[in-house]
Amino acid sequence: MDLALEWDRHPGTGLRLANELAGAAGLAVAEDLGPAPGRLGILAVRRGGELLGWAALTGAANQLALTEPVYTSRYVRRIQLGHYDFEPATDAEDAVVRALVAGAAKQARALGYRVLRWRGTDVGPEGRAAAALGAVAVGEYARVWTAEPRTWRAPMALTFAEPVDCVLHALAESTEPPGQALVVALLTPGVVDPVASVATSVIGSAAYIDAAEGFTYQDVDPGGLAALVGAVITELHDQVPQALVLRVFEHDDQCIRTALATAGLTLSARCRDYELALRIAN
Repeated sequence: MDLALEWDRHPGTGLRLANELAGAAGLAVAEDLGPAPGRLGILAVRRGGELLGWAALTGAANQLALTEPVYTSRYVRRIQLGHYDFEPATDAEDAVVRALVAGAAKQARALGYRVLRWRGTDVGPEGRAAAALGAVAVGEYARVWTAEPRTWRAPMALTFAEPVDCVLHALAESTEPPGQALVVALLTPGVVDPVASVATSVIGSAAYIDAAEGFTYQDVDPGGLAALVGAVITELHDQVPQALVLRVFEHDDQCIRTALATAGLTLSARCRDYELALRIAN
């Protein structure tokens, strides 16, 4: 059955769609946060009446329109995990998000906007939609790095001039999101407090670190942070055997970026801003 698009400019549409999704997924009903500034409307996509996703369209300066395509099952996973899962797009998801972005572009063009912008990973549905529609990447705001604790081996680069001890600081059950929390601290001889630490959440078979929130460090070079990352992977292997993958969301931090590469993690996704030129018909 073909996808059906619904364009709605009512200010309560976002809440209505969120509640529809919440009811279908058994989640808590969303709260009304009020009308979003600059909101032009929301485009929903359905198949056989089932809500598959939506994209809010917002106006900005200089004839620029912004959109944020949402695929419902990925959105539910984001709520359950507490973060975006960064999985590659499936063909079904790819078709829905591409239809949403194309539809948002059509509405933005009709309203007089010249450029549509959205963001996402190059391997996710947002990046695949950009490639299919001829959009261009205009910036990179983050990267995703991965490692598999079961098969990871410490690279030769993880050697240090001074003795450094990496110790497990805590492994505990977590309720929000539900799972486990692992914190590893970096100690140096003669220093009481850790010079750096990394906090990891583990839900199911995936471990996750948001580098902006999970990394804390002062006066530690990338080599020291790399040792800490290696200790995290080792602890996951030894203490949390169900963790099959570690993902690190790195916010354009060169020190952490170098540490992740030194520790042997793989760059698996680039988070980018995409722009599509909207040609106005004469």
